[in-house]
Amino acid sequence: MSGFIIARDADDHEVRFQCDWQVNNATIPAEKGTSWQTIDLNFKRASYSGEFSWPGRIEDVRLFIELASDELLPLDKQGLGSAEAFGLIHDSLSAANNEDGSIARLVVPQDRGFIVRSDILSQRLLDCPPVKKVVDFSKPLQTFSGEPISIDSIQALPPALVASVGAILLTTPNSARFPTSESLLSALDLELHNRLSFTWLSTETLTRQTLVLLDGGLRSPDYGGTGESIYLAAEALGIDMVVLDYPGHWLNEPRYRHWYKEFIPFDTPLHPDAGYASRIVETVRSLSGHVDGLVTLRDQYKVAVAEAARQLGLYTEPPSALEISANKFKTSVSAGHDVFQASSAQQAVELVREHNLDFPLIIKPCNGFLSEGVFRAENVSDLESGVRGINTDRHGLEFVLEKYCDGPEVDANLVLCDGELLFCEISDDFPKSADANGQGSVRTFIELANVLPSKLPESELAILRDSLHHDLLHMGFQNGFYHVEARVENSSMEYATQNNILDLVERTTPAKDKPPSSWLIEVNARPPGIQESEAIRYTYGVDYFGLALLFGLNSRQRVKQLSVPFLQGPQYWCEMVFIPVDKGGVFHSADVCKELFDRHPDLALHVFCFLHHGDTVPDPGTGVNAWVAYFNVFSRESRAHVLEIADRVRQEVRFSIV
Repeated sequence: MSGFIIARDADDHEVRFQCDWQVNNATIPAEKGTSWQTIDLNFKRASYSGEFSWPGRIEDVRLFIELASDELLPLDKQGLGSAEAFGLIHDSLSAANNEDGSIARLVVPQDRGFIVRSDILSQRLLDCPPVKKVVDFSKPLQTFSGEPISIDSIQALPPALVASVGAILLTTPNSARFPTSESLLSALDLELHNRLSFTWLSTETLTRQTLVLLDGGLRSPDYGGTGESIYLAAEALGIDMVVLDYPGHWLNEPRYRHWYKEFIPFDTPLHPDAGYASRIVETVRSLSGHVDGLVTLRDQYKVAVAEAARQLGLYTEPPSALEISANKFKTSVSAGHDVFQASSAQQAVELVREHNLDFPLIIKPCNGFLSEGVFRAENVSDLESGVRGINTDRHGLEFVLEKYCDGPEVDANLVLCDGELLFCEISDDFPKSADANGQGSVRTFIELANVLPSKLPESELAILRDSLHHDLLHMGFQNGFYHVEARVENSSMEYATQNNILDLVERTTPAKDKPPSSWLIEVNARPPGIQESEAIRYTYGVDYFGLALLFGLNSRQRVKQLSVPFLQGPQYWCEMVFIPVDKGGVFHSADVCKELFDRHPDLALHVFCFLHHGDTVPDPGTGVNAWVAYFNVFSRESRAHVLEIADRVRQEVRFSIV
């Protein structure tokens, strides 16, 4: 079936488009999940005035449906249900005007319920091959009736858009991969089944809730901060944010004001004192209106926030469990390691001699972060110099002394709900420069590369999943998001360079006469940094920051719904390439990422540069770690291909510190 839409510019010049549509049968996933119906819209330019020029601003275009009686029915934001729906029709017609037609697909839920997050369509279709653009129509917490759609005339098009959660504008069918419209739509059918086969409507009544966040984010989005990920997730989830942080915080800039309901000036010291929880309680009680949850994403405030939440009658995991995860010594004790604690080089040397400890050993601050102050000691001299390298102003005097596990390191992100492991994603954390087989000029444990999914054999991944899950339960955790670092002791794999590329390979000599086992390094009761969180959001379709906010509200049902990855697993291989600072001084380069892409446009990736021209750069020798930039590299071809791209990026990056 078909009809016509007319677009007019400011001078009443017009272009006429034919719109054909196809209402498809409902898709009901074999797995439990929300069913949906799709409607395909095909736009082609039918006739136009030679004087018509597509306006540059959407406000300067007027759209009309051509009725059978030669009357025109205006198409506007109100009639289509949202500005986003109007924008989709506008973009579809603009594409049809400039190309040989365009195709859009509406997605209409066929179940009743509340949308679990309003941007669910764009979240799950990130980097989807047949897709040019995704537009979400839903409002946060919107309800859908689940009524089937039929379009017997073009006048029924606006109600169809109102009933849709969003729409997809497809790429132009002119590539070898998608030569025809049919091939595009067929590919999209498969992608939607892969990406939407879970329950994305809730039968529970969802209402707006208020969440208090202590620490609104260390850095603004301009400097690689997590703020955009946090606050846009809150908006899509229907959460009103109240932020506690220091006066003059970057959130006070006018451009960020819409991200939160209220900002309360509050002290956020590096080392909170014993009365910190009480001051949080006093501040939250002084707020007007109901508060539904209290949360922080900063490790040093976790225990105080948990204690405050208990006093306020809000949900929290046990402070005792958070005390263990926040302290590296207590974490190792909980994991059953032979571990020692010291506060000086002399104490450390005495412990080595008293307990006849074998080298190599690891030194790390009990209250460390960013891998700062972590050293591998081969002898007493290394031990003493390592202790001197800890920045005690940032991490305190106490440090851990334990054996160095040389097995492959991993990052594991786990989601627990009522003690059940809902989701576990494991990636390979490549050797640091201070590892026995490490590469790089600065001998630290700062991140250099992380690749997902892991190449470890399934048997060893199962050992990690089971053991790390047990470790979290043993600490006292039942619910929450946990970013865990671990190694596989006696692994069947090791890192080696082949064809100038470093990667995991089968060991050339068998491991010791012991089976592989998990060696816990640390537990962070929060999502990982922006680099890894974004990599997983694209690769698996799971948003870690959204889950962390929902846990703060004890919204377990939505956590369960939004912890489901793509049905077919990761959509590609991904490497996080970290470019560390190699010396202190003043950053003398411009935008490192832009400079790279100007020279090599084919390397345009998902990136961020942390340093700007003129920034003061800390020297690694001061015990402070920093990165110049990160690059998230993707490949649908193979793991080897993504490693090759990443290696080329490292070789081509140029920067200067003077």
